[in-house]
Amino acid sequence: MTNTTIDWDVLATPLHTVVPHGDGKAAWKDNAYVAFWDAARDAFGIVHMSTSPNAEGRRARCSLSVGGIAIEVIEELPPASYRSESIEFDLSGHIRVDHPELTLDLRATPRLAVADYAVNHVIPPMNGAPVEHFQVTVDLKGPVTIKGHETVLNATGIRDRTWGYRDESINIKEYFWYFATFKDFSITAMRFFADDVPERVDGFVLRADGVQSVTGLGVVRDASGLAAEVIATLDDGTELSMRSQGRRGGFWIPMSWERHGPTMSAYDEFAPFALPDGSPGYGVAEHGTVRQLF
Repeated sequence: MTNTTIDWDVLATPLHTVVPHGDGKAAWKDNAYVAFWDAARDAFGIVHMSTSPNAEGRRARCSLSVGGIAIEVIEELPPASYRSESIEFDLSGHIRVDHPELTLDLRATPRLAVADYAVNHVIPPMNGAPVEHFQVTVDLKGPVTIKGHETVLNATGIRDRTWGYRDESINIKEYFWYFATFKDFSITAMRFFADDVPERVDGFVLRADGVQSVTGLGVVRDASGLAAEVIATLDDGTELSMRSQGRRGGFWIPMSWERHGPTMSAYDEFAPFALPDGSPGYGVAEHGTVRQLF
């Protein structure tokens, strides 16, 4: 067997053992995230790692649904580590879970261009320092056993690597993020409402030969407030409309820690999407709003 080394570039940035800049008074996070789906097996899932050298809320999470069977494994993480009791996220692209109700062994491979959200600082900054944020389209393959049911996933999705000062409950009011893959491209886009700047939008259409910027992002909401249609405006003025073909399910996103005060509440929904010409795709839409009643 030949071992192939994959260049993950900035997405393989090592974890930080200390806060590298600023006074360290605000929460500083080192996050890695993969959302993926295998429509042929009615499967979708998330592996989300969030650690910190100075803050609470360090956790590893694997949320997975296969053929209607769902499970979530959520465990505490130590500082500067992406390895919990059952979940391990290797920055080389190897993801493992060894839990009584879930075993998973996925290897991720990047494709298409990398999205660099660090340039325009779309995530509202804290403590005078920007958040470094990068994403790439991935294919993931490997065996899964969920509550005794075995399968092999041949999935696609998004890998994300983020680090910097952040506490979504403090400096964000509401946000929407969307990522989807189609035959020849992927799209990722974010929109934030915050106190310092009323609105931020950034995003990219990712192709093999480069990226095109997204300058506007709208969402048509269904009766429950989730995504019926996503409309992205590109830098040449054209619009890209992607219509949900029916939500398959989703997961709530634990972001920080228990608190008695305004708290970010966020949800990832998974669905197939279609372009106006009927071309099929699949994606994840993330909705976050700070709950004000406490």
